[in-house]
Amino acid sequence: MTRLSVNLNKVCLLRNSRGSGLPDPLAAARTCIAAGAQGLTLHPRSDARHATLDDVIAFARLPEVEDGRIELNVEGDLRPELIRLVREVGAQQFTAVPVMPGEVTSTRGWRAYDDHAALKDACDALKGSRARVSVFCDADRRSVEFTARAGAAAVEFYTGDYAKAYGTPEMERLLDELDQAARYARTLGLAVHGGHDLDTVNLPALIRRLKPEEVSIGHAILSDALDVGLGETVKRYLGAIKDGLA
Repeated sequence: MTRLSVNLNKVCLLRNSRGSGLPDPLAAARTCIAAGAQGLTLHPRSDARHATLDDVIAFARLPEVEDGRIELNVEGDLRPELIRLVREVGAQQFTAVPVMPGEVTSTRGWRAYDDHAALKDACDALKGSRARVSVFCDADRRSVEFTARAGAAAVEFYTGDYAKAYGTPEMERLLDELDQAARYARTLGLAVHGGHDLDTVNLPALIRRLKPEEVSIGHAILSDALDVGLGETVKRYLGAIKDGLA
């Protein structure tokens, strides 16, 4: 079964826009857990525009996270305070994501010109902790190799290009690239994850080809939740995963 980790950054963004504490990210997390999600994701950026370091602490104190029933996946850059926090609160996973100045959302995975020494240092810093390390990667052998050499446990493939091309002739080529990269990652002992712009339409085909251990989805889930509610939306995404595995 592919795990679904729900990214709740957009709930945090709405809360921050008003400053009233609502909507409550913890309440949203409990709804996702009740609906069957196996994980929760937060990406606390340095500007704290959505999830914050305090949100990470609060999520880590959820009973289902503390006892290991639900995975807390913390995404982010390699700033020392974030790495320390991941270790100290007992998050189950840290996903290293390259951050570009001024970006609205992540647009690419780890590349040759990124700081591989810092990535290895982060992996080393989390050894012996509860957190395994995943690295946000392009569907490229070099990115996968960088991840393995750093000592990470998993790759999370950037699926934004695939999602944008879904339903066009280009989709199959991009899906083939993801499939080949996933197969190569597994030969190096890495688990395979996926994320970015996935929804109930494009998710089953990706699941069918890659059989990822985990997918992280946020924006589409929160968008769909405006129409049908968060709990029902999480159930629909779990159904889409099952369709891909059928």
